[in-house]
Amino acid sequence: MAEPQPAPTAVPAPVSGSALQRAAALVAGRWDLVLRLGLLGIIVILGAYFAIRSPVFLSADNLQNIGRQMAVFGVIAVGETFVIITAGIDLSVGSVLGLTAVVCALELAHGWTLMLALITPLLLGAAIGMFNGVLIDTQKLPPFIVTLGMLGILRGITEMMGGGLDIVFNPSGFTDFGINLTFGIPNLFLILAVVCIVSGVILDFTRLGRHIYALGSDYEGSRLAGIKVRWTTVFVYTMSGFLAAVAGILLTSRLSLGDPNAGTGYELDAISAAVLGGASLFGARGTILGTFMGVLLVNMIANGIEQSRYPNASAAA
Repeated sequence: MAEPQPAPTAVPAPVSGSALQRAAALVAGRWDLVLRLGLLGIIVILGAYFAIRSPVFLSADNLQNIGRQMAVFGVIAVGETFVIITAGIDLSVGSVLGLTAVVCALELAHGWTLMLALITPLLLGAAIGMFNGVLIDTQKLPPFIVTLGMLGILRGITEMMGGGLDIVFNPSGFTDFGINLTFGIPNLFLILAVVCIVSGVILDFTRLGRHIYALGSDYEGSRLAGIKVRWTTVFVYTMSGFLAAVAGILLTSRLSLGDPNAGTGYELDAISAAVLGGASLFGARGTILGTFMGVLLVNMIANGIEQSRYPNASAAA
């Protein structure tokens, strides 16, 4: 009589690569959600703390002031987010802001039309960013080295153009735009909102956005997959330079002058805001919403500390 054979044990089916990718994407999405909720909680808690410390923190004037401060800083941070997602970095954005602010002020001081005074700095900022991107991709140079060198070059050019002095021009509708409100909201903050919405659509709902994330995940793999890695690299650095020029124009409108020292240290603030919002310096991670929240947190802390030091002082315009 034959001996009974043991029942066969079930062998688990191998997990396909696509299933692993979906699981990883699910975990990453939930982790990003946790980070955003945690950041939102910190913002709420700090807002309540500063409101208790200073009676003017939640006043309309002070909230409008925070909105104006966020605009310049936030536009740069959005551009930096594009670069960071590709595992790059742009240390020249503060210098681009300073140079374009001086160029805009000089043109207005010499009687140029407002249209030319706006278009020239924007084209200049985009050209500088494009040059950075081309140099980084074609020569395979580290982004840190290329943009750090550009930072020093642009600072020198800015000092020579401005002579170390502020560039003053006649007040006009351009300067009124920087201080006026629309439906109680600072005009500068509305510009930041538009920049965030457009940038968020590019990253989340376009093929270009998917290519940007893929480039940050695996450069060589993206190239083998048919992605135009050179064009994508040049695009993100051009976008960074262009948005730095937008920030320079906004700052000139708000201050009603061109400051050769404007933007000093802004690149580090922009990077810190993007990282606080969930962007990874290793690439492939980051969102515009997260960056916006990081910008809000950094500016709220700076404003709240200042208001706490002078609790009875009114908010600056």
